[in-house]
Amino acid sequence: MAECDGLLSHCTDLSVPRVRIPLSPPLVLARYSGRMPVLHPHDLRGRSVLVLGLGSFGGGAGCARYLSKLGADVTVTDLRDADRLDEALAMLAGVRVKWALGGHSEALFEEADVVVVNPAVPPRAKWLAIAREHGCVLTTEVNLAIAQCSSTPAFAVTGTHGKSTCVALTAHLLSGHDGRVVLAGNLGGSMLESTAGLTKNDRLIVELSSFQLERLVAPDGWPHIASLTSLGADHLDWHESLESYHKAKQRITAHQHGGCTLLLPESAVGTSWQSLSNGGIAWLSEQLLQDIGATEDDLPFHEKYRMPSLLAAIVAARQLGANNQEVLHRLRDFPGLPHRMMALEAPAGMRVLDNAVATHPEPTAAALLALDGPVLLLAGGYDKGLPLDDLVAAMLGLRVAHLHGPGGKRLAVEASAAGCPVRFHADTATAMQGALEDLSTDETLLYSPTFSSFDEFRNFADRAKLFHKLYQNWLEVQ
Repeated sequence: MAECDGLLSHCTDLSVPRVRIPLSPPLVLARYSGRMPVLHPHDLRGRSVLVLGLGSFGGGAGCARYLSKLGADVTVTDLRDADRLDEALAMLAGVRVKWALGGHSEALFEEADVVVVNPAVPPRAKWLAIAREHGCVLTTEVNLAIAQCSSTPAFAVTGTHGKSTCVALTAHLLSGHDGRVVLAGNLGGSMLESTAGLTKNDRLIVELSSFQLERLVAPDGWPHIASLTSLGADHLDWHESLESYHKAKQRITAHQHGGCTLLLPESAVGTSWQSLSNGGIAWLSEQLLQDIGATEDDLPFHEKYRMPSLLAAIVAARQLGANNQEVLHRLRDFPGLPHRMMALEAPAGMRVLDNAVATHPEPTAAALLALDGPVLLLAGGYDKGLPLDDLVAAMLGLRVAHLHGPGGKRLAVEASAAGCPVRFHADTATAMQGALEDLSTDETLLYSPTFSSFDEFRNFADRAKLFHKLYQNWLEVQ
């Protein structure tokens, strides 16, 4: 079989000196940004495609389904076995895919032309090295999705926290747009499926995690607008250093050009972010609220640490076509996202806040500092080894902290040493039940896990479901 020698020399951080790809059927690569290739989903028709990892929120299964329907020969491999993948198997019922569950094998990479890498696969995973050795073209679902809608004006958001609120609010502010407004990326689901058919008359609002940005390859000029909501420390167990984590975040600007905009919080003044943009920089100042005539009553939330998300959403929505009157009107009726400082129905005199999305210390510390009166904290989970000093300082005014899991154990030691009352529980359910039973009139219970869910759960949403189930049981006996 004829071969194309040196057709692709680099694929983001997963580069190989030389890749050999069969000419028949042809694999067409559009080249952007020097030697960086952009791979379009239609280029995978007739190709042997290996989906490496299904993830936990439907992205991997949706990607496999989409590529199979396009005509790719798709194989799905995951470290988990079938009894832990019920949802993915249901999504792919009746779809032509081959399965290799319960672990990966080198033979899969020998047969694959293209490997679609799940965001959770760490950069130094041995299977990526094996893929390189066998000349596989490496890409991601995010990269494929961007390539298929590169003409659609896009707003991409990253940050240590505040990403989801920012993109959801932006989409809400643009809800009167004549074309489609698609919310995609790290919120879950398949970005390939949700972006299918988008045109220049539509709008794409996308949340990108550091995992997704680590391997970002996009056409020149993407995204049209980028934003950083906040920058702290997270996922150091995956990135291995704070510097690597920050560099991954900065890749959101890698393909922007002079016609693009980078939105930055004022906390980024004097940082390396100022020199990253190839286009213009817009600083996120609360002066913007006065400029558009917004009052406190117009705002969907008021916590200081959430303001960059709100301001970025307003700026992006205006640049993408919303006028001031539309922005003001829709700010007032933004329902918010679940699990983000969401006030639950509670008995008179009690307050229960669901902040289940908080899986690192910074948003929990910020939330505690924004609360008044006696507060109980419910937190714990898998320990990613992040610094706890600021959180411990914010906990000093607590009535008590109910903690669990490896992360909760470390926090219990540090908080107790600082003089904060703590109660450590054997597992998540016990801690949740104990915190609810401990709540009294005129007190606030803040459920803000602070640590990831992977010690006991598939993802943060499953952990949150348990809390809501126990909370409803507790409400019934009050």
